[in-house]
Formats: sequence, structure tokens, C-alpha cells
Amino acid sequence: MTTDVETTTGARATAGGCTNHLGTTFKAAYGTGQCVESLANLLLNTFLFFYLTNVCGLSGSMTGLALFLALGVDAIADPLIGAFSDGLTTRFGRRLPVMTISLLPIGLALGLLFSLPQWHPGTDLFLYVLLLLVVLRVSLSGFIIPFMGLGAELSDDYDERSSIVAFRTIFGIAITLVGYVLGFQVFLGGSTGLMDRAGYGSLGFSCGIIVLVAGALSIFSARNARIRKLRHRPAQGDLRFLAQLAEVFGNSSFRRLFSGVLFFFVGQGVWLTLSLHANTYFWHLSAAQIQNLSFATVGGLIGALPLAFYLIGRTEKRSLVLGCVGAMSLAEALPVLLAQFSAIAVQGAVARLVLLFGAAVIGGATTLATIAFQSAMADAVDEHEVLFAARREGLYFASLSFASKAAIGFGSLISGALLQLIAFPSQEIAAGHKVTIAPHILDALGMAYGPFAALITAISLISFARYRLDRTRHAQFQGQLRRPS
Repeated sequence: MTTDVETTTGARATAGGCTNHLGTTFKAAYGTGQCVESLANLLLNTFLFFYLTNVCGLSGSMTGLALFLALGVDAIADPLIGAFSDGLTTRFGRRLPVMTISLLPIGLALGLLFSLPQWHPGTDLFLYVLLLLVVLRVSLSGFIIPFMGLGAELSDDYDERSSIVAFRTIFGIAITLVGYVLGFQVFLGGSTGLMDRAGYGSLGFSCGIIVLVAGALSIFSARNARIRKLRHRPAQGDLRFLAQLAEVFGNSSFRRLFSGVLFFFVGQGVWLTLSLHANTYFWHLSAAQIQNLSFATVGGLIGALPLAFYLIGRTEKRSLVLGCVGAMSLAEALPVLLAQFSAIAVQGAVARLVLLFGAAVIGGATTLATIAFQSAMADAVDEHEVLFAARREGLYFASLSFASKAAIGFGSLISGALLQLIAFPSQEIAAGHKVTIAPHILDALGMAYGPFAALITAISLISFARYRLDRTRHAQFQGQLRRPS
């Protein structure tokens, strides 16, 4: 008797692994789960820091500390969640039960986080924000880690895995566009713009509902699928958590991906956290112009998709990651450097064109790098199976999540400290005072958001350049895995 996945995709268990080619319908249904992480991260990375500091009046250092601590707790929880989902045995498989119980807290915490009570911006508000952030971050991990682990289990083919990630990316791009429209045009598009406190509440709860629906659809699509049968599970080896973790770091391919992610996301944490501040005060953009930057980013995300499908099977994943990270670093640093050296006027039309082009480049590079990197991580799982006779999809993607969140949290902490260091008047702005920001403060803000963040991002290229698992080596590993024991 075949399962739903087997009927839809033709996937079936074999002695050496699952059939490589999955149906479009199933990949699309599975891919809707990406909306959960992408929409939540859009709100957290684009709007939250500005909302907490400039709208609610929480200091930059307290905001950065709350973001850092929450991500620190989450980063510790990630490997535990991954190891738990790897070892779970239920009639619904290893991944779906963990995804299911994590979904509701995500939607609820998103709504509450952007509907904060009008308390004095002190310790009470800080602790309340920290509690909501911890609930949201840990719940997100409880959904997305088994979700990505499931994606690695669906196929053992070097190129098909890139296709699976591409479908996830499509839904991530689509929901990102929806989030930008809801944020900049629907709920924060009025006369008060980004200072509309009530608008943030509506945005948070609306996105929370969308997250619940998208996540439920992804889970529902596989509700009767015996996912664990898509690939035979070899012996799990040592079941102790610390032993499993040491085993994972024993793979040099994983170590290089992990260390690259750390530097990449520290840089991105600084850049993303300070983007709304820089766009509003350094570049003097209106809410509509910031929205146009967001649309340019989405345009780049979408425009790179056909190129991604073309490059699958033609280009090594390592080469794509290196090229994309380099392009992102340049696109982040160049506009500010041009402005600082008076090559472009900060408030001029040329500056806006440069920013739009840079946003499109960052969007396109993000699409290609995401597909290549996540697919490469799935390949490293196969290498791990050859080396240690055990599969650790959940722990691999949990460790990746740990690295990215710890790094983004550190980047947020740096950003909050930088705002304090340059004496940026966040509390005065939140109190509604008319503030004129000194030019040297604006210059410091621009350099922190642009060249400083880009430099940290570019350091990740050193680690990514040392990754050596290519198509030929992966084919050798697959041959070993298919060989009768």
C-alpha cells in the first residue's frame, strides 16, 4: 500500500535511499512551510529593532541585549530540537509532530510582540519583550529545523536537492513580498508612517495568522505520509547528545559551512538591524521610498529564480556561494562609501538609483546563495553518513540554525551598542520631540550600517572557500551508501 507522498511524487524507499525525482505538486506543498520562517524573520529583522527603539522608546542597548539573549537561548535549544527530531519515532514520522506543536506559539507571539503595552521603557518592558522573543524564537526553531531536516530526507540526488530548496525559496520570496506590502503600504502607510504604533499591532497579528495557515498547509500536505520510509534510517550510533554533537563537528565540510555562517550572519545582523535607521535618517528616505527598496530586493529575489534553475546541474554550489556573498558585501558597502567620498549626494536621485540597484543585487544573491548553501548542507549529511554510519539531518540543520541565530543575535547586540556609542537619540524620537541629528552621528550610522557590516560579511568567504564537497565527491559518497553492506 503506497503512502500519499509515494502516490504524488513517485518517491519510494530503496536499498540505497529514496528515488531522486519528486513531483512538483509535493515539492510545492512542502515548500509552503518556508512562509513561516520567512515572514517571521522579515518582521524581526526589518521592523522590530526600529519599533522597539523609535516607537516604544526602549534604549538601543536594552533592545540589542533582549535580541541577543533571546537568540542565545534559542541557539542553545536548536541542537536539542534537532537531536530530538532525529531520534523521534511516531506513526507520523520524525518531523511532523515537532512542527505541529510549535506552530501556534509562533503566530501568537508575533502578534503580541508588535502590540506591546505602553509601559515605561525600562526593566518591565525589557523583560516582557525578552519573554516573547524567547517563546517566538524557540517555537520557530521547533518548526523550521524539522522542516529543513525533512527536506534533506526527500532526495539523495545532488541536483534534486537544489530543486527542493528552490521551491522553498519561491514561497519565501512570495511571502516576503506580502510582508513588505502589509508593512509599508497597508498598516504603516498612513500619515504617521513608521511611527504608527497601532499599525504595528495589526501587522503583527495579521502576519501571525498567515504563518499559522501556511504552516498548517505544509503539515497537512504530509499528514498521511510515512516520511521516514522515504529513506532507510541506518544505525544511529551513540545516542548521547554531546557525542552526537562531537560527531557532527568531526566532519570538516560541516565545520567550514558552520564557521562561514557565523561571520556571514554577524555582518547581516548589523546590516539588517540598522537598515531602517540608515534608510530613514542617513539616506532621508520616505516610507514609500523605503518600500521601493524592499520591492527592488524582492525583484532581485524573483529575478534570480530562473537563473537558479538554470545553474542547477551546471555550477558547483561552492562557487555560487562565494560569488553571491562577495556581491552582497559589495552592494552593502558601496553606496555609503560613495556618499562619504561625495561621489553621490545623500538625498539625490542618483543615490536612490544606487540603493535600488544594490537592493536588487542583494536580493538576487540571497536567492542563489540560499539555494546553494542549504543544498550543500544536505550533501554534507550524506558525507556524515559515510564517515559515521548515522544520519543527523536534524542536528546538522539545527547547528546551522544555531550559528545563524547566535551570529544575528551578536550582530543585534553590536547594533544596539553602536547606537548608544554614537549617541543616537532614539528615546527623544520615541517621545515625539523634534530632533535634529548631528552630521557626525549620521556619518557614524552610515559607516556602521554599510562598510562595517559588509566587512564582517566578507570574512565568511575565507571559510566558504575551503569547502571541498563537490559533485564528483558527492557521487562517490552516494556510491558507497548504495553499496550492499
